[in-house]
Amino acid sequence: MENTKTWLLIANASKAQLYSLHKARFFQEQHPQNLNSIAQYTHDKSRQKGTELATDKLGGFGTGTFVEATTPKFHEAEVFAIELIQHLNEGRAAGSFRDIVLIAPPTFMGLLHKHMPQETHKLISQTIEKDYTAFSGHELVKNLMTHF
Repeated sequence: MENTKTWLLIANASKAQLYSLHKARFFQEQHPQNLNSIAQYTHDKSRQKGTELATDKLGGFGTGTFVEATTPKFHEAEVFAIELIQHLNEGRAAGSFRDIVLIAPPTFMGLLHKHMPQETHKLISQTIEKDYTAFSGHELVKNLMTHF
């Protein structure tokens, strides 16, 4: 039997919510009960001030080329993006969903795409470059319906 579930990842650099839904039912009823929460993730280091995360490390030379240092906040956002991608990969490998909808602010969306393996990337049906992490319930559904 083919999996008809869609996974919906709503994320920013410090928190994320993963939902499962059946698109047809969601479109028809447009009710929060059709968004089934799978998991919530937080990355507290992304919320810290850059000075709390900073080191004195400068860029360095890698394999014959200069590697530019990244800001501590950007590094922590990248660590969180990789963690989220691992969860999506595990779901893909287990056959838990048919497709993925990603919702994240533009910079974080870029990090998700950068680290996503091709097998999982092929399952993305839609991307929305917005930060909807503060929304839930009817407010979240209302915002989602403006994009679907």
